[in-house]
Amino acid sequence: MKKLAKYLLVLVLVLLLAGWLLLSVFDANQLKKPVLGWLNEHTALDLTVGRLEFNPLHPYTLLAEDVRLGDWFSARQLYLQLATLSPLSGQTRIATLDVIDGKLQLDNATELALPDNLANITIDELNTKNLSLTWNGWEARGADLTLNQWQPRREGTWQWWSDLEVDGQLRQLSHPSLNMAQINLAGRISQQQLMLDRVQSRLFDGLFDSAVILNLPARELTLNEPQFSHNKLQFERLPRLDKDWTVLLNRGQIKDVSITSPALTANGIIGDIRYLEWQGGALPEARGTWQASEAVLDWLRLDNHQGQLLSSREQLGLTLRGKAYQGTFDTELRWYPQQGRLDIDNLQLQDNKLNWQPDLYWPVPDVRIHKLNLNQGELLSLDPKLPLSLLGGELFIADLAWSAAQWRPLSELARLEGSWSEIAFDSLIARHGHFNARLDDTRLLLDKLSTDALDGRINLDGSIGLYSPHQGKLRLEGKELELRRLSHWLQAERDFSGQLDINADLAGAIRQPVSWEGSLALDGRDIFIEKLGLDEWLKHRLGEDYRRPTRVDPILAALDLEQSDGFIYRADLKGPVKQGNWQLDGSAVQSVRHLLAVRGALNFAGSWQLELGAVNDKGCRELAMRLSEHWQAPRLRLHQPSLTTPCQPWYKGPVPYPAAGLPGGLLEAVRKLKSGD
Repeated sequence: MKKLAKYLLVLVLVLLLAGWLLLSVFDANQLKKPVLGWLNEHTALDLTVGRLEFNPLHPYTLLAEDVRLGDWFSARQLYLQLATLSPLSGQTRIATLDVIDGKLQLDNATELALPDNLANITIDELNTKNLSLTWNGWEARGADLTLNQWQPRREGTWQWWSDLEVDGQLRQLSHPSLNMAQINLAGRISQQQLMLDRVQSRLFDGLFDSAVILNLPARELTLNEPQFSHNKLQFERLPRLDKDWTVLLNRGQIKDVSITSPALTANGIIGDIRYLEWQGGALPEARGTWQASEAVLDWLRLDNHQGQLLSSREQLGLTLRGKAYQGTFDTELRWYPQQGRLDIDNLQLQDNKLNWQPDLYWPVPDVRIHKLNLNQGELLSLDPKLPLSLLGGELFIADLAWSAAQWRPLSELARLEGSWSEIAFDSLIARHGHFNARLDDTRLLLDKLSTDALDGRINLDGSIGLYSPHQGKLRLEGKELELRRLSHWLQAERDFSGQLDINADLAGAIRQPVSWEGSLALDGRDIFIEKLGLDEWLKHRLGEDYRRPTRVDPILAALDLEQSDGFIYRADLKGPVKQGNWQLDGSAVQSVRHLLAVRGALNFAGSWQLELGAVNDKGCRELAMRLSEHWQAPRLRLHQPSLTTPCQPWYKGPVPYPAAGLPGGLLEAVRKLKSGD
């Protein structure tokens, strides 16, 4: 009996040794081909494996290398350790599943058709090492994640968003408008929502820290108490949200954030976002406060300032206060993007120095100004076509709107008021000015404009129509205006100087001179005109024989006038304006030695029909001149009419005969002077 037991023990040892030797030389790769062939034929998995390591002594452990599943998943290594396998009951429990250097393309993923004996799959722990994942424009790289207590398949149905716990790191997460790096996360999936208690990462060269809830079925992203620090946001265009998505943000903090984009640039932003709800295709509903060291929106530049945001889906409300253009500002704005409209509820500007650029334009098609107040402003135009500067500017605007390239009132209180210490247009300067204006549905009404200009005083009032043909009324009064400054500003071919008073009362369409009606009076004194020797020219004409009306070449007459300079003691030109014709009567020009009376009409469209007369000390005309046709190509006729005794005065006006004028008859006196020479 003892010998039998000995033989049986030896046999068992031999069998164990033979089994051990057999298993030691067992190659699981020999079973790979038939097993994968059967799986792909019956499950449509399209699975390939490069190498298998499997020991029957450890049937619940498997290592596979170079694994590929269709065109959407691959891994350098898969390590699988089963906890239980009950094919008859359809229960499969995986203790550990490790995915090394995996690549997952969810856009190409297909539903896995598994047999019924794999109806329920539970994974106690899933680990990834250097996983890459792409989905709908998103790409995650270097994901080292741990998922616990995950049941991806239940009763034959895949449930990828079943409850689980997750923590780990991602090296990079990118999107066309977002780039995050060095991401640490910890949380869970519950009720088909990814709930991360904390996410820390590098975001746009800065830091991001937040609790995150991603509800993928509802397409909703929630950030709770997010913190953005030292981020440098750079956009080729401002980000847009898909219409099906919603972003929620609660109690966010911003610290030293900058924004760079074609439309907006801002630096040193610090602030709080109390809440934000942003749905694609509309403005976010939001409320928050911030301050920034600078902000540039197109041509608008703000320095240190504070702001408040109150936004709804239809409008963006902003309150801003701070420094800009070397002064201060305080404003309340509302922006309606669907209407392309900006409402300026209140804008206060103090001590600002503004620059007008040649390419400056207003990008908003519809602007409504409810209240604007500018105090002690300065303006300097850098446009060579607009040589303008302003000092000590004051401006008040109420209830005005700009739309369709046209100003219009918002109420019956629509008005403008302004003043300035000095305003210069090229070399033309006006000081100590003030104006009041109103706007109704059809007209701009200028109640008063008064300023010191040309070393004199100008008062102006009237109205102009807002729509073509721009019917207007003008009342202008200028006292003691210095023509020398006007000469420099006009850069005329002939310098001139002197003093001028002007009174005008005109009405008509601005671009239709033929419609002008009213009156115009010019009263000039001590006027010097370069190369307009009126006295010498009249002296020569009086000494010639024009007993018969004679047509004279105006070019030759102009050349004679240029031989010397002219001085006019007084010029009095006045008369009514009818149908664009200034009808002169009782007008005269007093030179050093002659009195030239003027009658006829001067057409504002560019022609004239004037009768001029060199009169003697009795007011009788001894040299008649007729100017006709266009100003630039006139016709000139001279005539020495016969005088009766006593002669009939041709001029009875306020301008006296010059003290140095020739006494008696002009023709006789001039000829005596010539014979004396």
